[in-house]
Amino acid sequence: MTEKIDLEQGFGRKELKKIVRRFTALHKQRLNRLESELIQVQKDFLSLLPLLLHINHPTLPGFISTEVPAGLADYHPDRKSLLIAKKFGRSFEYKRRALRTIPIQGLYLMGSIGTIGQTADSDLDFWLCHAHDLNRKQVSLLQKKADLIEQFGMEYGLEVHFFLMDAEAFKAGKKLTISTESSGSAQHHLLLEEFYRTGILIAGRPPLWWIVPAEQEDNYNEYTGELIRKRFIDPFDWIDFGGMENVPPEEFFGAAHWQLYKGIESPYKAILKILLMESYAADFPNISWLSLITKKAIFYGDDDVIDIDPYVLIYRQVESYLSMRGEHERLDLARRCFYFKVNLPLSRTARSSEKWKKQKLQQLVDEWQWTKEHIALLDSRDKWKLEQVF
Repeated sequence: MTEKIDLEQGFGRKELKKIVRRFTALHKQRLNRLESELIQVQKDFLSLLPLLLHINHPTLPGFISTEVPAGLADYHPDRKSLLIAKKFGRSFEYKRRALRTIPIQGLYLMGSIGTIGQTADSDLDFWLCHAHDLNRKQVSLLQKKADLIEQFGMEYGLEVHFFLMDAEAFKAGKKLTISTESSGSAQHHLLLEEFYRTGILIAGRPPLWWIVPAEQEDNYNEYTGELIRKRFIDPFDWIDFGGMENVPPEEFFGAAHWQLYKGIESPYKAILKILLMESYAADFPNISWLSLITKKAIFYGDDDVIDIDPYVLIYRQVESYLSMRGEHERLDLARRCFYFKVNLPLSRTARSSEKWKKQKLQQLVDEWQWTKEHIALLDSRDKWKLEQVF
């Protein structure tokens, strides 16, 4: 347990560095867990990705022309990335250049990646955040380049998706489709909450939300405005997607409806998310967002990243909600869905890269008092007869 970040005495550079360092460490842990599941060429793709967006070079994947917006905020390629780039063209030489404008503000990976919920079928969903002042032609060119990089990823066995994101437009409430988990504008705040809970900063600027204490969430705009006004922070060093205040109740209906649709391809995840939406709606308007639990763990010095694993948090929230209501049958369903979503049969030997998952999952099933026989039955579900399914 590290020390709590105390902001009662004021907000200074020391506190700022601590917050960024802790979020970065959490993200690095999740990236390491992702990479432990990948083969070397897939790891190389992830290492090369920020460089592909930072420059336009004819020997690199995704190249269209020098007119495509390029330049990633606060990014400087490391030696590893440059060596990987050399594989695509021996003549490649990286030339550092001063950028008059920064067209790409940040690159984030969001979803189940690096969590206990990650499986071999998990997609890599990226938010590609661009500057608000890009014109339509520039955005179109950037999208085309992203499409080519997606195809490049598929050649290495990765299901990659880029969603172009204008943070300023998003904060203003403009309708955007920015995730495979999104039903357009119907889930503005709920999608943002998931982003804050699961998003991993790959390169670029961090979210301004990081440095807003959970206790100030309902006062987000005033609090951040004060930090900027007093020059405690420079707004150009951050990306501001907005806070979680004033969530309209109709979003919960839209989110639940969308998860019913998503349940066709991902039934276990969909059920868990529907139950999560139900628990959120039950607490409306005083909702204890899971993203705020994560933030509190960062601020209060909780070093156990497994306990703030986004999928473990979903289960814990659903467990608390259903237990409070005495709905034990639905709780048992939620547990089975969580177990199936993790897709790590405990009755079989796990790979070395999955040991941390097995350890956490075993702790949970011990809590649930599942017997070895029950676990073996669940692990053989691919052989169940129709009556066992129902």
